[in-house]
Amino acid sequence: LLSTVSLAVDQSDVDGFTGSIGVGLMSFDLKEFNRQDEKLVQESGWLPGIDAAVSAEMNPLQARIRASYYSGDVDYDGQTQSGAAIDSSSDQKIWDISVLTAYRLPFLTTPRASLYAGGGYRHWQRDIQSVGSISGLDETYRWWSAQTGLNLEWRHGANLWVLDGRLTRTLDPRVDVDFHHTFDSANLDLGERWGWITEMAWRHRLSPRLSTGIRGFYESWDLGKSGLETLTAARVPAGNVFQPRIENRNYGFIVDLRHHW
Repeated sequence: LLSTVSLAVDQSDVDGFTGSIGVGLMSFDLKEFNRQDEKLVQESGWLPGIDAAVSAEMNPLQARIRASYYSGDVDYDGQTQSGAAIDSSSDQKIWDISVLTAYRLPFLTTPRASLYAGGGYRHWQRDIQSVGSISGLDETYRWWSAQTGLNLEWRHGANLWVLDGRLTRTLDPRVDVDFHHTFDSANLDLGERWGWITEMAWRHRLSPRLSTGIRGFYESWDLGKSGLETLTAARVPAGNVFQPRIENRNYGFIVDLRHHW
């Protein structure tokens, strides 16, 4: 967004490569809070998406790149910064890419455990639709993230169960705000925050080189409020603008096919 990165592996204990492609559905839930910690906005709805990953394994190490994209409309229930109520919708587009390196713990075989660390990048476009005389906004958020976690696997025959948990940290989050020509565009620095992601997965081996699986996830991303910046129209001061604090809680599932070389 999330990033919904899974370190689950369905491979034998030999070096190799894996590629997967999947489709998913994510329940998107966002809340904004003002400086008094009062809720200003809530957005919620389901977003369909796609997910792809490639990995390389050289026991006991593994490297993985994962990318995902979710898009769709959600309900918007909120207000302007001046207090005018808005009952609208917003169009969400979320790109996420992550690169992780894992180390399999050789002394633990049941469950098989891996420690991992890495980073990611999230690009999130949020188009709040206009309502009556209230003009909408186009907002583009972007940030880097640091991630570290633990992956546990239990295998029985052709089936594999996975439990994954990780801690995340947003790095250098920013938002670009387009006021649809009402005011000049603004670029705001946001506060870095801690977050977390948990996943549970089940995989089934269809053949020696092909497997399928379903993965459920829950992710928490928070962004701190920006500082108060001057709002301008045609480069003339016209007030102030700030981005409220954001809490983003998403959950969903992904069904994929995975091929092993």
